[in-house]
Order: sequence, then C-alpha cells, then structure tokens
Amino acid sequence: MAPEHQEGKHEIGLIPCVAFCVGTMIGAGVFTLSGIAIDTAGPSALLAYLIAGFVMMLSALSFVVVSSRSKPGESGYAPLGEILSPAWRFLAMWGFYLNAVISIAFVLISFGSYLQQYFVESLGPTAAALIAVGGIALLNLGPADLVGKAETGLVGLKVAILLLLVGYGLAQFGMIAWTPFVHDGTRSLLGATAMLFTAYTGFNVVTNMAGSVRDPNRTVPRAIIISIVIAGLIYMGVIIALLASGVSDFGQAGLGKAAAELMGSWGGPLIAFAACVSTLSGANANVLGASELLIRLAQQGDVPPAVGRMSKRGHPVFSVVMAAGIAAALIILARGGNLIVSLSNVTAIFAMLIVNLGAFRLAVKGWPGGGVKLPGRGVIPALGFLAAAAQLPSLGLKAFILGFAMTGAGYVMYAMRHETRLGGDVRELQHRVHHLETPLARALRHIPFK
Repeated sequence: MAPEHQEGKHEIGLIPCVAFCVGTMIGAGVFTLSGIAIDTAGPSALLAYLIAGFVMMLSALSFVVVSSRSKPGESGYAPLGEILSPAWRFLAMWGFYLNAVISIAFVLISFGSYLQQYFVESLGPTAAALIAVGGIALLNLGPADLVGKAETGLVGLKVAILLLLVGYGLAQFGMIAWTPFVHDGTRSLLGATAMLFTAYTGFNVVTNMAGSVRDPNRTVPRAIIISIVIAGLIYMGVIIALLASGVSDFGQAGLGKAAAELMGSWGGPLIAFAACVSTLSGANANVLGASELLIRLAQQGDVPPAVGRMSKRGHPVFSVVMAAGIAAALIILARGGNLIVSLSNVTAIFAMLIVNLGAFRLAVKGWPGGGVKLPGRGVIPALGFLAAAAQLPSLGLKAFILGFAMTGAGYVMYAMRHETRLGGDVRELQHRVHHLETPLARALRHIPFK
C-alpha cells in the first residue's frame, strides 16, 4: 500500500504553504525593522528592502532547484547530501535551525517593546519577552493542532491592519520628504540592506517539508516566490506610510508612533495590538520550523535521535525546551535587538551559501535529477552566493564570530553523533516523518484552505 502522503490524503497544498511563509515573514521584520531601517538609511530604506528581497530571491531560486530533487517525505535540504555531502547538508539545515531559534528571541524582544509602550508599562521588555518564551514553549508542548487554523486568521488580521496603515500613508504620499534620500552615505544603505535579510527568512518553512508538499515541483517554487513578493510589497508599503507620518525617530516600536500620526490616537494601540499578535505568531512559527528541522536532522542520523524525540502525543519536547532555552539566553545576554538581528542573518547566510553552492554544482553537472532547472546554467546560483556573501561584512565582526561559533558547535554535535549516550528510536522518527506526523506538518494540514 502506498504511504499516506503519496495517496494525497495528508499532502500540503499551495495556500497553507504561502500562509505559513508569509505569517513567519510578517513579524518583527515589519513591526520593528522597518522603523530601524529608516533611522539607519532614511528614505533609501525603500531601496534597502528592495535589494534585500532581490538578493533573497536569488538564493530562493537555488532553494527551489535543490528542494525540487527531494524524494517523497524528505526535507528540501536532503538532496544536498548527494549533491555535496551529508556534512554540508547538516550545516545548511543547522544554519536555518539557528536562524529560527535566534529569530524567536528577536521577535519576542519586539513583542516586549510594544507591550510595555502601549499596554503594560510596569513590565519591562526583557521580562515580557521571557514570559512570552515560556508561554510559546508551553503551547508547543500542549494540544497545538489548532495552530494551523489560527495562523490563517492571524495572517489575515495583521495583513489587513498593515494595509489599512499603508492606505493612510498613501493618502499622505505628497507630504514625504525624500531628501536626503540616503542618510550617512552608501554605508548606511548597505547596513540596512544586510539587516533586512532576516525580514525575508521564513520562506524556508516550505523547504523544510518539500517532499511532503502536493506536486512539489510546482507548489514549492510558487509558494516561495509568492511569499517573498507579498512580503516585499507589504514592507515597501509600510516604509511609505512611515515616511509619510513625519516622525523623525522611530526606534523598535516606531510603527505605533507613525500610526498615531497618520490614523489618530486609536492608530497606535491598533498597530501595537497587531504587533503583539504578529510577533507571538512569528515566534510560534519559528518554534515549529526549528522543531521540524531538528526532527528531520535526527531522522537522517545527523544528530543523536534523542534530540528529535517526540512524546506519545507528538510533541518535540527536547527541541522545544532547547529552542526556548537558547532564545531566553539571547534575550538576557544580548543588550537590545541589533546584535540578535545580525546574528540571525549571519546563520541564515551561512546556510544560503551552501544551498547556492549545491545549486551551482547541479548546474555544472547539467541539472541531473529531473527537478527544476534555471536559465543561464550556473549564473543565478553564483550571483546568489556572491550577493549573500557580500552582506556579511555589514553585519559586524562580533555577529560573524558568534555565528561561526554556534555553527561550529553544531558541527561538533554532528561529528560526535555516533558516540553520544543519548538514546532514541530513529525508526519511530522515520515513521512520523513518513506519515507527516510532525508538529509543523499537523499545523499546515489544519490550515483550512487546501
């Protein structure tokens, strides 16, 4: 008998993939980074979002090429094991695992900033973020099958509120002061562009499960491209609204300031509410994405099986606790969100470099494997590699060193995976992955639109 996912009963369609990707992207990337981007680069923040989206699209096309060669039930990264080596496959997946976990800390710091400024002044941003970490962890250790259904509603709600803000901003378009277009020269534009990379990470959610998606050769590319385009258009619309507001200093909760200027006294609390909902939703999506990656790493034998072990009810206890612990430590140790943003980008770029390298090698070999092919042979993967690597100098030496150290720590775990005493059943994990019984798969299956 064919496996369940091959029968189409549990396969995941285009709309759930797009909804989850957009929901993961539209979080702190718009509610926090948009204001910081304008503070950094002025009106050229529009150009920074556009460049970051273009650079991410180049790498996304490499993801499409690699993931289209995955087998049913595999993650989209699995082909890297054959294209490059199992070690490079691990490093790509580990990079995005770190990106997801670090992003949890960043979005919850943003949550804490909005919560304190608009709703609970007595509760500091750090304390609020730590409480939220605990709440998200408990949610993922409880009956979370409704996450998929809730995610659709949350995405619709926050997009609707943001479009309302954009509408008010467009009505004041003529009031925007476009000069000086770039603050502090080209360096500030490059810095803002590198910082905004994290605003587009999230499309890789669908790459995690490419082999479990219905008609992956069509669905995965469409989901990735549609998600990046939707997110980019929303980001640019929000930047226009912020510029039209006349606010001169935004900071982490600057979207609320702009809303108050454009929409009146009710605008700030409305945007703050959307920001709190969005950042909590984004943190939960990142926990699900991180858990999916760790489960699949364990199922592939790249980490000890116990790391991906799930409870009888299908909750990835070890992964959730580890993600919550790392996020909490980052919230406490990192003073402010800028270092966390840079660190998140560094780990994502490390992973993207590997995926671009894999796609380039496929091009050199003449696109074997029957998956998606790109025009121009290896030009697009090469440009994706160079464009991603070019962002690293703008992210700072400290973030680079920390990112390299965290990546190296993961590689040590990979190298010692057969020597650890941590127990676990690989066959059980393989069965759960094969039948789409992982938390992320259940969440996507429960999004009501197929």
